[in-house]
Amino acid sequence: MARVRTGPFENDDALDFLDELEEAEPAERPGKVLRALRRVVGTDDYIDAPVMAEAVAAAAVVAASEDPEAVVGERYLPVWLDSDPLEVDDELEDLAAQALHRALRPDENEWWELWEEAEATDDVTEVVSRYLDVFGD
Repeated sequence: MARVRTGPFENDDALDFLDELEEAEPAERPGKVLRALRRVVGTDDYIDAPVMAEAVAAAAVVAASEDPEAVVGERYLPVWLDSDPLEVDDELEDLAAQALHRALRPDENEWWELWEEAEATDDVTEVVSRYLDVFGD
């Protein structure tokens, strides 16, 4: 059986989000990242997999902007992160951490359900935890 790719950028929804960031002016990127994070933070409603995949990718972009070493070896890493990373403030860091914690909650979370079906929850938890470490969580 082939290994399931569990990186934050290794799915179509995350890649579409990264394309959107790539095409945006650098000044517009933080707002797009904030919107993706806010869509999942603070809700107990059901979150569809594409919405959560965007939030996980957004949180990984925040982590990469804060600590480039956190994403060494990630496939599909946006090139602009090297030259023009996001300026990470406390609010952005806190929202990114909250979004990652929400991603790991199995309740009302299609993204997590799909990882359960793929029997990859341990792998995805390891990946998400690596990004949470950047935020001190």
